[in-house]
Amino acid sequence: MAPKRSTRSLVEAAFLAALTVVFCLATIYLPVLGLFTSFFWPVPIVLLGVRHDLSLSILATVVAGIIVGILAGPLTAISMFLGLGVLGLVLGTAMRRRLKPYRVVGLGAIAMLVSILLLFALSLFVMGINPLESYFSLYQDSLKSTMSLYQRLGITGDALKQMEDKLAQSMTLMRYLLPMAMVVGSMVLALLNFLLSRSILARLGVTYPGFSPFATWQLPRGVAIGYLAGAVFFVAGNYTGHEVLKHIGMNVQAIFQLALLVQGLAVAWHFMETCQLAKGFRVLVTVLTFLIPLFGQALFFIGLFDLFFDFRRLRL
Repeated sequence: MAPKRSTRSLVEAAFLAALTVVFCLATIYLPVLGLFTSFFWPVPIVLLGVRHDLSLSILATVVAGIIVGILAGPLTAISMFLGLGVLGLVLGTAMRRRLKPYRVVGLGAIAMLVSILLLFALSLFVMGINPLESYFSLYQDSLKSTMSLYQRLGITGDALKQMEDKLAQSMTLMRYLLPMAMVVGSMVLALLNFLLSRSILARLGVTYPGFSPFATWQLPRGVAIGYLAGAVFFVAGNYTGHEVLKHIGMNVQAIFQLALLVQGLAVAWHFMETCQLAKGFRVLVTVLTFLIPLFGQALFFIGLFDLFFDFRRLRL
């Protein structure tokens, strides 16, 4: 029986490695399909990690990386597999050990963040290229193109100056909040790949526990201390003139503010469910939360106050 299982495992590993290669090549060469596969191509690696062991997952990942390197270039393969490939290995191993969903996503996010930092260091110190400056240079060029478009549309004077100032402010804000974007982006990628992998595993007959209902999500009260710490760093940076402290404060505040906004949205979802409002309306509120600043600010404060007043009575 053992040889048969071993043969089946190798065949499945080869199939999933081939599928990984197809997804990676689609990400590189097919712009429309690549928008989807660029985020989810680690899923075959996750499935392999859940159904088999880590060593077989690593072997399949390395083989897939070599093939992609041959077909698309070694630098492309390294950048892809050092990033999302590691995420797939970590998620697969964590799910195989039946860790709780939030632990799986947390470990995946940490692995993704470390991979991003390693890729940045590799690009900066080995290749001599600063990817952040390259990105901001492209963004600056796009700002110039946007301003030229506004001028061709007949927008001039104060209106054009206001638009230019807003775009410049967005550029500055992006530089300040880049660490926060990396943390949140890593968490989102880990979450999406976990959810898709769990859904596919269910179709394959492998059950895995999911998150508790969104209306019951609740952060520990210590989150308020994290937000307060960010505020302290920001104020200290302004007072002392140290930009590093200011940047740390802005990023810490932004991360905890987003977390509290999500908690506020969970509180709102709870009461919308209690009032039996249509799911479409609840989805609309969710969308408006991220589109209209006033909505987001209100839900942030609801999430913050919920830490102490427990509006949903979940701690009883």
